[in-house]
Amino acid sequence: MLAALVHDRLVDRFVAAYVAQHDRRGILGGPARERELAETMGREILLAMIVEVREVLPAFFGKKKKSKLRSEEKEAIDAFFAELLAALARAQNWNGEDRKQFRRDLALYSDFNAWREKSANARKKGKAPEEEAPFIPRVALLLDPSMLEQARSAARKCFGDVERLAKILLRKTLG
Repeated sequence: MLAALVHDRLVDRFVAAYVAQHDRRGILGGPARERELAETMGREILLAMIVEVREVLPAFFGKKKKSKLRSEEKEAIDAFFAELLAALARAQNWNGEDRKQFRRDLALYSDFNAWREKSANARKKGKAPEEEAPFIPRVALLLDPSMLEQARSAARKCFGDVERLAKILLRKTLG
């Protein structure tokens, strides 16, 4: 995930495409702003990827949902996920506070996914509006707060790309 983020320059390509599409060169503001965007958006991309990985892991056991897994399969997923987070913390040289903040944000993303799953039936019946993943408003606000609707649209597309990439990377890892 980090290799895709850093070496494939996901954030740089996303921001460059947005800037070109909407003629918003002014949002870059120099190297310091570009570094801030790369770090902060990169963190949001990692959060989205990790949540997506956790969502699709049961499929590697032939199940759609974690609740349908046997206890040893659940333990394997939990162990994989714990190691993934530990490896990420080591690779990023996070201290205790960094890990705590990342887990807090990860819980926000995970809680949203759990809520979305529970409210799917209500949406099918037209009783609840489709809510957006936390990634979308957070990235839109970072990207271009003065053109929020355009930034939300770009973040929505990016989110879909991030989810697809997470699935591809997981297949390559566990395939």
